[in-house]
Amino acid sequence: MSELRLPVVARAAALLCVAHVVTSVATPATAADLPIKAPLKAVPVASWTQFYVGAGLGFDFGTGQSSLAPIGGPAAFNFTGLQGADLGLSAFAGFDVQVGPQFVVGGFIDYDWSRQKSAVSISVFGFDFTASMPSLDQGWTIGGRAGFLVTPDVLLYGLAGYSEMRLNNWGITFTNPGRPDFAVQEAKLTPHGYTVGFGAEYRLTNNVSLRGEYRYVGLGSTTTVDTVNGAVWTTDLSEHVVRVSAAYRFGQFGSATPAPAPAAPVRDPAWTGFYVGAGIGGDAIAPHVAGTITGGLDIKGSGLGGADVGGTFMAGYDRQVAPNWVVGIFGLVDVATNGGARISAAAVGGDALTSDLAAVKWGWTVGGRVGYLVRPDTLVYLLGGYSGTTLHSVAYGFAGITGTGPTPEYRGATFGGGFERFFTDTISARAEYRVTHLDTLDNLVAPNFDTLSAGGTVHTLRAVLSYHLPTR
Repeated sequence: MSELRLPVVARAAALLCVAHVVTSVATPATAADLPIKAPLKAVPVASWTQFYVGAGLGFDFGTGQSSLAPIGGPAAFNFTGLQGADLGLSAFAGFDVQVGPQFVVGGFIDYDWSRQKSAVSISVFGFDFTASMPSLDQGWTIGGRAGFLVTPDVLLYGLAGYSEMRLNNWGITFTNPGRPDFAVQEAKLTPHGYTVGFGAEYRLTNNVSLRGEYRYVGLGSTTTVDTVNGAVWTTDLSEHVVRVSAAYRFGQFGSATPAPAPAAPVRDPAWTGFYVGAGIGGDAIAPHVAGTITGGLDIKGSGLGGADVGGTFMAGYDRQVAPNWVVGIFGLVDVATNGGARISAAAVGGDALTSDLAAVKWGWTVGGRVGYLVRPDTLVYLLGGYSGTTLHSVAYGFAGITGTGPTPEYRGATFGGGFERFFTDTISARAEYRVTHLDTLDNLVAPNFDTLSAGGTVHTLRAVLSYHLPTR
C-alpha cells in the first residue's frame, strides 16, 4: 500500500514545484511591466487668446471744481468736491492674446451711459432755487490692458487708454414771484482725456467670464459760454468708474498656450456647511432729504449724494439640495468711511454752503440666497434680506445756520446677486452686488430745522473671501 502511495506523492510534489516556479516567474514579469506604461498626457490649458463682447453695471462719480462768472467779470459762484454721481451701464468688445503661460495682453473699446441725476431745491418766502448736478450722459474709451494669470482662469490686469465723455452739467433755475424765471444751464460738455485703471477677470468656462474693474478718467478743464445769460462756466472734472461685468468669449483666433501645463484640478467642494468671511468694496448712497428751516426755508435733495469705502464680515450656512442647486442663510455686518469728504459752494462776496457727504457708518443684513452651480466649484446666486443702516453724521452750514444731522438707524429690504468660486477645498471668493431700499423716517430732529425727513437707497459692491468649515 505504501509503495502505491509513493508515486502519487512524488507526482504531487512535482506539480507543486512547477506551480511555484511559474508563479515566481510570472510575478516579476508583471511588476516589470509597470514602469513602461504610457505616461499620463498633460491636458492643455484653454488659451486666453480670444475675442470677446460684454456688458456691465456700476457707479460713476465726478469730482473736481466748477465756477460761474459773468462775461468779463470775476467768478460769482464756485463749487468744489463731488460733482454728481450716477448708476451707469456699459457695453464693450475686445481681444486678448496669451503671450506666455502666465501673461495676457489685449485691446478693448467700451461705451458707457447713464440717465440718473442728483438735484437739490431750496424754497424761501416764495422764491424757489433748483440745481441739478453734473452726471454722465455717454462716453467711450479705447485702450489696452496687460495682466498676470494667478491661476489658469483668474487674470489680474492693469489698463490704460483714451476717453471721451459727454456730460450733463450744472443747471440752475431761480423763480421769483411776479417776475420771469431765471435759468442758467451749463451746456453739455464732451471733454476728452486719459484713462487708467485695474481689475480682475475670472473665466467661468472657456467662453464665459466675469470681471470687476475700476477706472480713473482725467478730463481736464473745459470752458463754455452762455451768451443768452452772459455767463461763463469753467469746469475741471475727473470721472471715477466702477463696474461689474460679464463677457462672452469666442473661440480661439490664435495659437494655444505656448507651453501647455497640466489643467487646473476640477474641485468638488462640499457646498453644504457653515462658513465665515470678510471682504472689501464700496457703497454709493442716494439719499432723499426734505426739511423746513426756521424762518420759512425749505430744502429738498435727491439723487446719488455720497460714496465710501467699506468692509464686510459675514457668516452663514449653505445646503446643496440638488446636483446643481444650493440654498442658504446668512448674516453680515458692513462698516465704511469716506474719510470725511465734504462739498462746498460759495458765491463771491456771499455766504458759503458746506456739507459732509453721506456715507455708511455701519449696517447689518440677515437673509437668504439661492444659487445654481455652473460647475462643481462655481456658484451664481441671487439674495434677499432685511437690513438696518446707520449713516455717518452730516455737518452742514449755510447763511450762518450750522448744525449736525441726526444718526438714526434706517431699516429696509435688500436684494442682490453675485458669484462664488472655491480655490481650495475650504477657501472661496465671491463678488457681490446689493441694493438696500431704506424706509423714510419722518420727524427727525436737527439744529435749526422745524421739520426733517430722510430716507434713500444704498448700492453696495463687495469682494469677499470665505472659509468653509470642513464637513467630510
